[in-house]
Amino acid sequence: MRTYRDLLRSAGLRFALLYTLAFMVSVGAIGWLTVLAVTDALERQAQRGVDNEARALVDEFNAGGRQDLEAALTGRFANPLTHTRYVLIGADGHVLLGDAALLPYTRDPAGPAASRSDVPLTAARKLGDGSIVLVADDLTDVRDVEAVVTRAFLTALAAAGLLGLGTALLLSSALLHRLDAITRTAEAVVAGDLTQRIARTGSQDEFDRLAATLNRMLDRIGGLMVNLRQVSTDIAHDLRTPLSRLRQGLEATSHRATTAGDYRVAVEHAVEETDRILDIFSALLRIAQIEATTLRKSFRPVSLSELFHTVADAYAAPASDSGRTLVARIVEDAWVQADHDLLAQLFVNLVENALQHTPPGSTVGLELDVRGGSVLAAVRDDGLGVPASEREKVLRRFYRLERSRSGPGNGLGLSLAAAVAELHGGRLTLSDAQPGLRVSVTFPVALPIGEGVAG
Repeated sequence: MRTYRDLLRSAGLRFALLYTLAFMVSVGAIGWLTVLAVTDALERQAQRGVDNEARALVDEFNAGGRQDLEAALTGRFANPLTHTRYVLIGADGHVLLGDAALLPYTRDPAGPAASRSDVPLTAARKLGDGSIVLVADDLTDVRDVEAVVTRAFLTALAAAGLLGLGTALLLSSALLHRLDAITRTAEAVVAGDLTQRIARTGSQDEFDRLAATLNRMLDRIGGLMVNLRQVSTDIAHDLRTPLSRLRQGLEATSHRATTAGDYRVAVEHAVEETDRILDIFSALLRIAQIEATTLRKSFRPVSLSELFHTVADAYAAPASDSGRTLVARIVEDAWVQADHDLLAQLFVNLVENALQHTPPGSTVGLELDVRGGSVLAAVRDDGLGVPASEREKVLRRFYRLERSRSGPGNGLGLSLAAAVAELHGGRLTLSDAQPGLRVSVTFPVALPIGEGVAG
């Protein structure tokens, strides 16, 4: 059975042969047209030479009469290097001087000359005394040049064929080498090694750009696989606790409950634990839906300024009731292309997270600004903050700081917020607010002022 690499080599050989054939056909067509053009130019030049020679003989006759004309013809007959032929026919139709074989061409200079290869070009002129002088060229010189050009063309065609085949083999070899690198990486990935990446040459050509794109795809797939394994482990770990509590409560009820009230309390506790489990799965499904990026189809211009004002107004009273202060610094006319509900959920999660994990007396701030064409949004607090070593971890599903494990929540709020930010082309980052925590989201492109309103 032929392997994929054998198929690639066979395809490369076919490519080389087809390339060579196409190259030779192109060179052959150009060469054939060149030979025709050169031959036609030489024949036209020869025809002009015959016409000029006939005109010169007429001038000889006009200047010195028949005697000078015959002397000029005799001198031309004596030239052993010329291929030009002459004949002088009297007014009575008899040959007076020259090649009698040319006699038919004096009657029809254009007819027989076109059909005979020995005397293809003629020029006949009638003299003042009624006689006719005819000059003919058998094109021997033209045919000699044509033969030289044809031999040179055939030699060049053979050399071009060899060069074309060599070039095609080199090109196909280079292409196959690059394709083989992609194939080997793909085979390794199929075999389960997601760490493999396609080597790049740095040439920034199409193959390099393809390799970069495929490597980014593999990075994405690798990240998703790692995330999937982590989520599977975290789900098993985090659901075990509520499920264990649910089982223990039901088991205790089955052994100890004696009245309807006991059973009612047990059922209420079971419903609460089930709701917690369902909340976890709902959050996971929501994150999965966001990460699928299909929601981008519903994007439209959204005023982040208006959204931030709404969030600030909605949480000012709850923050005050809990002993915290909510402040806002919001620039106007900040627009992005987004899903309004998802962005609202993103910043609601961040504000609730800040209010939940800061002690009374803390200040929570909402900040919105536009810089360099990008929208910068942030939620900060002056609470205990998150250690630098934990900031990347808290963005993972179910991950919670040790001090927060006893409180409400399931560790999915920041994960959902990060997924929403990534869906919109942004990135959620955690930094030190000195004191406290600053959660920032940068949207890479802001809509021009007024465009959101028009949209």
